[in-house]
Amino acid sequence: MNQKIIKHPEFLILSSENDRNLKSIADWLAYFKVNFFCINTYNDVVSIYNYNMQTEEMILLIDDKKDETIINLNKLKTVFIRNGELKFNVNKIPDTLLKQNSVKDYFYSYIQNLDEFLAYFFQKKYNIIGLWGLALINKLIVLEESKKCGFKIPHTYLKTNFNHLNSNENYISKTLAIPLEMETKTQKFLNYTARIENTSSSEEFMTSLIQKEIKKLFEIRVFVFLKKIYAMAIFSQMNEESAVDCRVYNTENPYLDEPYTVPDSLKTKIFQLMKSLKLNTGSFDFIYTEDDEYYFLEVNPIGQFGYLGNVCGIDLNKVIAQEIIKYEGHQRI
Repeated sequence: MNQKIIKHPEFLILSSENDRNLKSIADWLAYFKVNFFCINTYNDVVSIYNYNMQTEEMILLIDDKKDETIINLNKLKTVFIRNGELKFNVNKIPDTLLKQNSVKDYFYSYIQNLDEFLAYFFQKKYNIIGLWGLALINKLIVLEESKKCGFKIPHTYLKTNFNHLNSNENYISKTLAIPLEMETKTQKFLNYTARIENTSSSEEFMTSLIQKEIKKLFEIRVFVFLKKIYAMAIFSQMNEESAVDCRVYNTENPYLDEPYTVPDSLKTKIFQLMKSLKLNTGSFDFIYTEDDEYYFLEVNPIGQFGYLGNVCGIDLNKVIAQEIIKYEGHQRI
């Protein structure tokens, strides 16, 4: 192992190498001559190298399998948590011990305690942008909280069968957890929102999220970073394939997207929901109906925004870099 590299960053970014936007954001930060460091949550192994609880001085050790870097946090101002969760260094454990549940439980608790303490420490000491860990928020709780903020939501049910659904209405089913992705060497599989074709079926299934289908003119994707808001209208109704889920994209006959101006009344509700969920960035999805109504669907605390920026004619990676630099406010909106 080479001699340890020592860094004193003012800005720390937590993201995985799979993040499409990370390199561009990092390039802009370098262009603005910012003193920053990126922890690759996909690859890097983290240790709390030294911490003095009396002085609250902390040093991290980052091992990227090529080099070891000492991160002294004495100059740190802001932590941007883009995606992924930290991997902590643990001693190699013999396979025979790993088969014992008590050993697995111990190391799970060990890692969880370190992770929770770092989250607590960072949130207490520094400006935080994003959510710690995997940035997971419960879709069901979000829907409940959105109602408190005055949003309309589709009629929503948790069911293990189709009993008591109106046979004259259309319904859709969507995941209540994170999207399931699977890959082979030649194909990629992803679960989509889909229309329920036969609500008269008597089959029983695990608890599922079912919503009444809303007739829409178009969808709206809103990206919020701190107090900055950018949005686009997605005319997914143009194609039958994308009518229910705009992610089902027909490259031969693509639907249209165009910049969208978010009305002040909707902005107010978005910021209110963000405060309730303790978010300061995220991508929000809405439906705009034939009756001029907005229906809230969901929020992704990470959210991909590169394409939205292209539609709006704005380099959002540059905007994010600039906002990170000047962010000195509270940890949450």
